[in-house]
Amino acid sequence: MRVFPVAVVSVIFLFSGFRTLGQSDESWKKFRVLPSHVYYLNSRKLFHNKRKSGIENNIADFYLYRNGEPVKPPKNIRFDFFPAGCLCFKYDDTLLLNSGLGSSVGVGVGIKIYGGKFTGSLHANNQNKLVYKQSLDDSVYQNNILAEPVSQSLKLYRNPSYAAGEVIIGEYWATYKKFYQKNAHNKNEIRRYEVRIIFKCRVTGGVDSMKTLTGMNTK
Repeated sequence: MRVFPVAVVSVIFLFSGFRTLGQSDESWKKFRVLPSHVYYLNSRKLFHNKRKSGIENNIADFYLYRNGEPVKPPKNIRFDFFPAGCLCFKYDDTLLLNSGLGSSVGVGVGIKIYGGKFTGSLHANNQNKLVYKQSLDDSVYQNNILAEPVSQSLKLYRNPSYAAGEVIIGEYWATYKKFYQKNAHNKNEIRRYEVRIIFKCRVTGGVDSMKTLTGMNTK
């Protein structure tokens, strides 16, 4: 079952989303710590033992809904979620979590945690095609778009220590503002996304660590 490459692509895909994440500080919400809650990752079943040992602390079950309907993973995955990668890095006293579906679906989510609060956003990109609009009144299409949440919640297994090496376990729900995407017939289709992400994510040392993991340059 060829699942592991999906996880790798997802974490590379969303790196640029971190730079614009959490601009509306007034919208930050408090997260809840539920140490008795079970955050069971079904995606563990999709990895062979050798592979699982290397990525078990950087995986997520990524549930995606578009316009109220679930988006299904490839037919070779017998679950209703996408197995995805999850990365988390520390920037000063802030944690930035990142998970997404890469080129297979073209969306991903970033979550920012700071001082007992969090916020998130959804990033969409369709192979850098100019297909996105925030509003029908916009005269220019964009090759990517960032959607702010209408509602969101975050549950964590424990309060983070904001230290490199710790493992963050939790569950994130969000519904995002609508935007528009041009289809193959040049018609604008509404996009309303909702996500549920159950994740287990090891914190890396900082931005330099993320560059090393993704092989990308942020300039």
